[in-house]
Amino acid sequence: MARRNIIVGLDVGTTKTAVVISELYRESQVHLLGIGTSPSRGLKQGQVVDIVDTSEAIQTAAAAAEHASGIRLDRVCVGIAGGHLISHSQKAELRLRANERQISDRHVDRVVRATANIQPPEGREIVAVIPKSYSVDDLSGVSNPRGLSGRRLSVDAHVVTGAVNAMTNLENSLKMARLGVEVSVLQPLASAQACLTKEQRQDGVALIDIGGGTTDIAVFMNDHCWHISVLPLGGQIVTSDISRGLRLPMTVAEELKVKHGRIDSRATQDRNPVTVPGFDRGAPTNVRMSDLTEVIEARMVEILQHVKRELVHSGYQQLLPAGAVLTGGGSQLSGLPEMAMEVLGMPITLGRPPALWGLEENIRRPEFCTGIGLSLAGLEARSGAGLFSHEPRGVNGSIDTVKRWVKGMLTPRPEPEWEAE
Repeated sequence: MARRNIIVGLDVGTTKTAVVISELYRESQVHLLGIGTSPSRGLKQGQVVDIVDTSEAIQTAAAAAEHASGIRLDRVCVGIAGGHLISHSQKAELRLRANERQISDRHVDRVVRATANIQPPEGREIVAVIPKSYSVDDLSGVSNPRGLSGRRLSVDAHVVTGAVNAMTNLENSLKMARLGVEVSVLQPLASAQACLTKEQRQDGVALIDIGGGTTDIAVFMNDHCWHISVLPLGGQIVTSDISRGLRLPMTVAEELKVKHGRIDSRATQDRNPVTVPGFDRGAPTNVRMSDLTEVIEARMVEILQHVKRELVHSGYQQLLPAGAVLTGGGSQLSGLPEMAMEVLGMPITLGRPPALWGLEENIRRPEFCTGIGLSLAGLEARSGAGLFSHEPRGVNGSIDTVKRWVKGMLTPRPEPEWEAE
């Protein structure tokens, strides 16, 4: 058996399930071996509502990735998402012993774990703890306190909780698909791993991931995540608006949105028709571009206004010189960056995955940011580097409450051995 440093990212989205298989080559270069996708069924707003349908979508995507890579899948780095996620700030303090003068990894581990020493409301569990900044005695705003001298160490962190039922349903879907969990990561953080630069995270940026069922927001400053929120609105509701407003089948509405969806002043004046199949046994029907644009624009403005309110409420809207980065499948509408710049009042860029060995240019699209980010996060966890930390629960690689954080990174299980077919 050839031992290979391989990680599998699994993005179970509302409209699409993606499996990304990567390998760390010679400890420095990431090689993307294969991607498999499948239309998602059994999810609503990022949460599993049908375990059988969800597991079948996972199996289909996994089989396609296995075929592309020649690797048999066993365990995955899975993304945690959905409107059930809630975050709040939590502080903790640790006083060093009289004979201790220098802050060590052990001190950082203890103080961060202390922030998770809370009792979540009934039906909820802690899924992630994200340190924002540390203080050593009277010195605040410390990003890495290790090695500093002091008597008192404190941390300001985000504690993210999720619904127990939602987590269990995802776990059961994976079990039915015969996949174990090596590590789990919040999807907004995985997307950031793939499409934000270190400079953006350092200077201050908001990541806005517009998926099928939800819009995820993650704010980064000083290379740390300072805020996370999930809005129960995404690209699927735009498709639903087109279907209802223009009286079209949902599949036709989705295709129309993807192929012809635009948000710009010329589109609102474009009365040229597009012929598409209608409800009457597929009989052709004409849709004016201006009507399509009007429906899309109304809903996208609403989504962006919700994003703006969330950023204002977080207190960080005026502290983001790098502006916002749009990603996710819903971000690809022509003219959306210009609209977002106007509504949010900040610079806007379109995020997409980095150029990786094996990643074809036509796949470097925003909708693959999360899957690729999950794969990258898992590889960094194994190498002892990275931004994020979360530990799977229990035995046999199931998902669980955070038990510990080590060095502000993912806590992986022992590296499995892989066989090339």
